[in-house]
Amino acid sequence: MIYLKWKLSEGTSGTGPEQQIADFGGKVDGGPYVDSDGYRIFYLWKEMTTGTVSDLDSAWDVSEVSETDALAFCQNIWSDATVDSRGIITGDSPPETEEVE
Repeated sequence: MIYLKWKLSEGTSGTGPEQQIADFGGKVDGGPYVDSDGYRIFYLWKEMTTGTVSDLDSAWDVSEVSETDALAFCQNIWSDATVDSRGIITGDSPPETEEVE
């Protein structure tokens, strides 16, 4: 599993690089973990065939992180988060999230 951490283009709101990753041939899906700065963890299910993480628009501050770092990030938001057998970070109860209108 490849974990990506990124910030939305406007901090806690705005766009993410999902479309640009798709344009590069990749596929991502995210979890409900969002910190107060707008950073979140996403799973790269299909690696990009053209372009790399460093080629993504800098507006999103995208970086590849280890499973350990992704889990630690999520546990700061959702203390009982764990990694399941598929590499997905889950827990007993969903984290509190704020709806953006």
